[in-house]
Amino acid sequence: MHKRPSCDSERDLIVKPECNPINNINNQITVFTKEQERCMPPACCCATGELIRNGGFEIPGFTAGVPFADWTSQAAPESRVVRTNTNVFQGCYAASIETNVIQDPITRSVRLFQPVLVTPGCLYRLTFAEKLITPGTLDSALPTLIAKVIYVYQGSAFELLTHTIQKSRADAKYNLHIAAAKIPVPCNISGVIVRFEFFLPGFGGAVWNLDAVSLRTISKTSACCCKE
Repeated sequence: MHKRPSCDSERDLIVKPECNPINNINNQITVFTKEQERCMPPACCCATGELIRNGGFEIPGFTAGVPFADWTSQAAPESRVVRTNTNVFQGCYAASIETNVIQDPITRSVRLFQPVLVTPGCLYRLTFAEKLITPGTLDSALPTLIAKVIYVYQGSAFELLTHTIQKSRADAKYNLHIAAAKIPVPCNISGVIVRFEFFLPGFGGAVWNLDAVSLRTISKTSACCCKE
């Protein structure tokens, strides 16, 4: 097993033009020669900085029916996703998931998601703020929010991270959540989906706000780097 390169400094990230230390075939990475292990292939370092685009929902959508840029929403009948400038966590806007008041109780589901490019073999941390403004008129079930980071392989979805929240009453202030994955992105996967699933039961009138969504790496070096 060769010594894994360092990702601690900018100097360590430099890849010299004559360096070609890896051979990536069928997602199996092997080092050609021991002398070249000082060369740093870009795939070895986990990307730094913010990976979510428009995580504060500040940028509106550019087409009718799309409330925010870079996000996709799927709302059940009698529910909607809107961009609001009231009850925000930071900045000027937040995402607001709302339900209409109806005569018969029913659970309505709303999804808000974004695909994100990632580095295979890295661990990621999801951060977001949420506030249940009003639960509406409930029956026996509770409003539920499930935050997920998933990847799709051969048509099936697999979870890297899941964080579930249930509420029985309105929040006085925003709640900041930080959830870290315990398993890295597989070596043959270069993209994940950050998804928020809202389940709003009862007769309606619920309002649940989401803001400050962030996805960042918590590991410096990919677990897929320099394997033999």
